[in-house]
Amino acid sequence: MSSEINEGYLMVDHRASPGLPGDPLRGEGTLFETKTNHCNHCGKVVIMNPLRTRDRAYCNKCRMYICDDCGIEIKLPEYIHKTYKHKLDELYKLTQLSKGLING
Repeated sequence: MSSEINEGYLMVDHRASPGLPGDPLRGEGTLFETKTNHCNHCGKVVIMNPLRTRDRAYCNKCRMYICDDCGIEIKLPEYIHKTYKHKLDELYKLTQLSKGLING
């Protein structure tokens, strides 16, 4: 599966505003554009900082980039691999069970 499926785009335009003083990416008169990714484990939007130097968290099971928080979580011994979609499907099924709409 390609990580491009989860890609998005962010544009912060400070060309006509004071921006954030002292910030090289978002200072006065700047236009900041970068791609974003959705974490495949929690659904969080991750802004891809072009100045980042450390490696991004990556899940070898679903072969997708994940957020830093989930990158820490997958290293825990009790971790069970579940994608965000899988978690949503489980939650949906539980709500339908609690409403009596489906039989368990």
